[in-house]
Amino acid sequence: MMSGITARSACSESDACHVCGEAALDDIPDFSAFRRVTSDCRPWPAGGRLCICGSCGCVQSPADAAFLRDAAAIYAGYAIYHQSGGAEQAVFNASGQAVSRSSRLVESLRSHLPLPPKARLLDVGCGNGATLRAFSEAEPGWSLAGIELDDRNRRQIESIPRVESLHTCALQVVPGCFDVVTMVHVLEHVPRPAEFLAHARDKLTGDGLLIVEVPDYTRNPFELLIADHCTHFSAATAALLLPRAGYAPAVVAEGWVPRELTVVARVAATPPPLPRQATLPAAIRESVEDDLRWLSRVIGAARAMAQRGPFGLFGTSIAAAWLFGEFEGAVSFFVDEDPNRVGNTCLGRPVYHPSQVPAGSRVLLALPAEVAVRIHSRIARGNVVYVLPPAR
Repeated sequence: MMSGITARSACSESDACHVCGEAALDDIPDFSAFRRVTSDCRPWPAGGRLCICGSCGCVQSPADAAFLRDAAAIYAGYAIYHQSGGAEQAVFNASGQAVSRSSRLVESLRSHLPLPPKARLLDVGCGNGATLRAFSEAEPGWSLAGIELDDRNRRQIESIPRVESLHTCALQVVPGCFDVVTMVHVLEHVPRPAEFLAHARDKLTGDGLLIVEVPDYTRNPFELLIADHCTHFSAATAALLLPRAGYAPAVVAEGWVPRELTVVARVAATPPPLPRQATLPAAIRESVEDDLRWLSRVIGAARAMAQRGPFGLFGTSIAAAWLFGEFEGAVSFFVDEDPNRVGNTCLGRPVYHPSQVPAGSRVLLALPAEVAVRIHSRIARGNVVYVLPPAR
């Protein structure tokens, strides 16, 4: 995540849609009452805006002065993967086996697309090098580089095999061209994503490949609560954006990484036609309002648990951090299967593996309902009460 991109962007035309550019944003008034959470999983106060574009249906938070102030404050103290001492978040298969998110992404790419044996890759918003490390391990013939806003992780990044350098400049002035440009959890932070993608296009070779990973709010409504996310992408709005930035989409995949979108595109040889939005904005608004009603029911379930005494939260990421902000005094511990997080503390509370949860405890599975059901079937045991979130 290239922390600080949003905070440094101008706020003129802040109510223009991030995808189509139309001044057609329609606020969802009830959203401002929700507490929020940062993308590095810290509780954040209520007061944000959530809008639907009446033209293309994109869900977004306008990059107005209040948003930019919040973003600047968040990025000033940003701590990537603080729950695991900087180790990237793990994702899990159906049997509970863990692998890093970037490794899963690279594995999915290699199984769906022919990748060249030799290439130069630029990872935009490389953070502490997780994506670069995954490509280094999987593609020994590739030369790698990263770009970030500061060099706090320079030593760590440049120690990765085959990393040429870390750049700390604007994307458009990075020297040279690349066969592959990656953006993993970056584009959702950018107020003008088409302009940003156009800068990346200018750094690609003629047949170069753009790879973008963003959260999919349609599979994880908790993403709507992230205070420093400008744009909440769906597969449809991601597909709408690419031609506006001069790309021909190759893949817009749901589920290569759980609850995320993977976008793969190439530079368009001729200006591509702009696609039409398949879902009417009114239907998208109704769906988002339903998501917010469900989030309110999740708060209700946690409140009922808090009234009975201390309880635990399953997970140490966005959803759990958000609920911790609502019920800090009642949350005694977190539960996680990620081996890099078990045994640490999160927000001042211990993190247990499911096998370590004290007998007699109550734990809320703070996850999308269908994911919670799947995990419950794997970890439930008789002396711990796991509470599922409300059904959709």
